[in-house]
Order: sequence, then structure tokens, then C-alpha cells
Amino acid sequence: MIDSHTHIQLAGYNDLELMAMSGVEKVVSCTVGSPSTIQGLFDEVNNLLNIYKNNAKNNGIELYVAVGIHPSNIPPDWKYGLPKIEEYLSYDGVVGIGEVGINSERPLEEDVFIEMVNMAKKYDLPVVVHTPYINREEIVKKEIRVIEKVGISEDLVVIDHINIDILKMVKEKNYHIGLTVREGRLRPENIYENLKEFEDGMLNSDLINLGPSDPLSLPKTLKFLRSKGVDKIILNKISYENAKKFFRKI
Repeated sequence: MIDSHTHIQLAGYNDLELMAMSGVEKVVSCTVGSPSTIQGLFDEVNNLLNIYKNNAKNNGIELYVAVGIHPSNIPPDWKYGLPKIEEYLSYDGVVGIGEVGINSERPLEEDVFIEMVNMAKKYDLPVVVHTPYINREEIVKKEIRVIEKVGISEDLVVIDHINIDILKMVKEKNYHIGLTVREGRLRPENIYENLKEFEDGMLNSDLINLGPSDPLSLPKTLKFLRSKGVDKIILNKISYENAKKFFRKI
């Protein structure tokens, strides 16, 4: 299994052990950053590529990193960090840009998102796009306008934390979809009920300590789907193959 969207730096060592014991082999950890200074993001990336990558390795898991400025944590000196973020993109283990996007109606969030998508286009790297809990449809429409304006390939974009309310507009644009199974997002039952629409998506836990999440999100979802008789080929697609193809460097 590949957990395609986590925040391992904000989880526990025991979470990695549980994930490994349940069959998770690889994880992508997205940066969260700091609202006070861009240096907080740099410290986070360095810790991910050293401390947390080693913790994952000790549990038999390969950890990969997506680097970006999260819309909820935009520091006042964010522009000064752009060259360093570009530098990180060449580091071993960095597989994309994320988590980035728009979370509210602040114009600043759109400005930062434009820079992040431009960077993904420049370096031909996948970009992990955040979607909010509220005003989701309007904000995703705005994110799509930015993505289209920048002109990045649809194949490099995953719109994460997908739900039924935004599914149609995202799939019409041929973006990848991230299937977050977590409280307030999707449940295993939602995956099963919409399996035909979701089978090209990537399962993830969005594991983090800032709210309810479950390190066993993926294995529990697969267990539920197996109990419903879902074909192994589809299970492998949504839990492994789709993410491996999208991130490419995994």
C-alpha cells in the first residue's frame, strides 16, 4: 500500500509501526509549514528528509516528501523562501509540490498558489492540491481557474480530499483525485458506493495530529472493500498503482 497524503512529521512513531504491520509500504508526507516564518518550513523539510525518513525506514516504510507552502500557514516572509523550495525539489526523496492550494477567500492564498503551480510546471513535478472543509465548491472552482491559467498538465495535478460535491467538476478537467478516508472527509462506505467514479483515485489517510485521523485508514478501507467482494485489481489500483504512477519518482 502507498498512503499518498500524510503528515508524518505531525504523527507518532507508533503510527508508523502500526502502518507497517498493516501492509503500508510507502508514504508521501506533505509539508504543513509555519505561519510565523518560512524558516519553519525549511526546518520541517530537513526533519522529514532525515529524522522522519529514518523513522519510517526503521519500520520498513519508504517515506517520500512533497514540499510546498500550505494555504493555512503562509508566513509574512514567504516570497524569500521560493528559491530554497526550488532547491529542495532536486533533493533525493522529494517527489512533488504540496500540500498547496486555497483554503479561504484570502487573496494571499491565491497568490501563493499561483507561485506553487508555476513551480510545479517549471520542474514538471506532481502537485498535491488541498481542498477545504467549507465553501469547497467555490474554492475548488477558483483553484481550477488558477491551474488552467498557469497551463500545467492535468496529469501533474491531484485534487485531494475529494468528495461527491466536487467530483464531477474535477473529473471533467481530467485531474487525479485523492481519496482521503478520515473523519469529516470520506468513509469506507463512500468509497464502495462510488467505486466506479473513484477507481482512478489514490487512497490516503491525511494522517496528522491536528484533528481526528487514523494511521490504519488504508488497511481498514481495503478490509471493508474486500468484505464487499471488490476485485483485487481495483483494490491494488486505488491503494498502490495509481499513486505510484502519479508521483513517478516513487
